[in-house]
Amino acid sequence: MSAAAPLWLLLIQERVTLIQQAPGAQKAADLALPSGTATLRLHGEPPTPLQIEHAIESVEDAVMNVRAHLGAAARLATRDAALHALARHADAAGGWLGIDAVEQLFSRLAARAAGRPAAQDALPVDGASAARLVILRELLHHGALSGLQLID
Repeated sequence: MSAAAPLWLLLIQERVTLIQQAPGAQKAADLALPSGTATLRLHGEPPTPLQIEHAIESVEDAVMNVRAHLGAAARLATRDAALHALARHADAAGGWLGIDAVEQLFSRLAARAAGRPAAQDALPVDGASAARLVILRELLHHGALSGLQLID
């Protein structure tokens, strides 16, 4: 990751996901995805595999619309407490949640949705947590981002 690469701050809300340039950065327009924890319609603990698939499709479309605005070699960071909490269920060494760790979290969510007992995995799988994970995963994959820096 280059220090000169633009730094974007991620905040996932109920109705929208905000991607804003960090303070002091060369100002570009803030970005918003029309996907949030309440808009993806992930119900149940865990949501069903079909609900997750529909959420992925919805977020993919939104990410493709903002991808070009992120710029080459963009870096993504967050102060979002809910994303910090989610990262504690992964290998987020040094405050870095890499794309592979996010993919592992998503695989655990998919396994729970497919029937893995809750006693075998403490990953939160409520609708809001699942939505955050889907949004983050799709943003990293389709935004060509290597991971998420967890900052205070």
